[in-house]
Amino acid sequence: MALCNCARYTTVPTYLHEQAVKRIGRYLATTRGKGLIFCPTTMSTLDMYVDANFAGTWNKEFLHLHDCVLSRTGFVILYHGCPIHWGSKLQSAIALSTNEAEYIALSMSARKLIPIWRVLRELTLHSPLRCCLSHQPGHLPPSTIFEDNAFCIAFAMKDIHHKPRMKHISLKYHHFKDYVQIGTLQIVKVPTASNIADIFTKPLNQALHEHLQFTMMGW
Repeated sequence: MALCNCARYTTVPTYLHEQAVKRIGRYLATTRGKGLIFCPTTMSTLDMYVDANFAGTWNKEFLHLHDCVLSRTGFVILYHGCPIHWGSKLQSAIALSTNEAEYIALSMSARKLIPIWRVLRELTLHSPLRCCLSHQPGHLPPSTIFEDNAFCIAFAMKDIHHKPRMKHISLKYHHFKDYVQIGTLQIVKVPTASNIADIFTKPLNQALHEHLQFTMMGW
């Protein structure tokens, strides 16, 4: 996330960006011997953690920057408990509340999860590699999306999208509800401190950063 933020200002960098790049360099230098440590679990599930930071860069000093009003989506997809795909991206729409930002993040991330689920399902049906998969041919366990916003979960699981003030959200971001209804996806509440996608949305204090880093990367 830090690299992406700095890359947006390569044309007209400032002293703050110079300091940020130096800080990133120091972090990379001290962690150059570390990487992802995969410790697969016995559960052959395809799961995802998702989070959002509502207008996290908004500040009166930066009102002239269009991006400061945008929220950020962060997600990580795990298979057998190991991270296989992750991302951190500014949302294209301007969310007007934390709940709205969280739901947009959920929808954006589900667009990444569903195609991977389909590929795994095809592997269990037709690929010679299906013998290497631990679940039954043609069957995949439901994928779990871990979300820390209770309203976001209720909005996705129940028919409350008919409210007029949420109609614009329903039309654009409610595409994954069919997968929830048929049981392909299930959305589960997770404590904020245990949501590893939080590391992709905003700066964290050292203790929480290291905790989520260890949970996801194994070091």
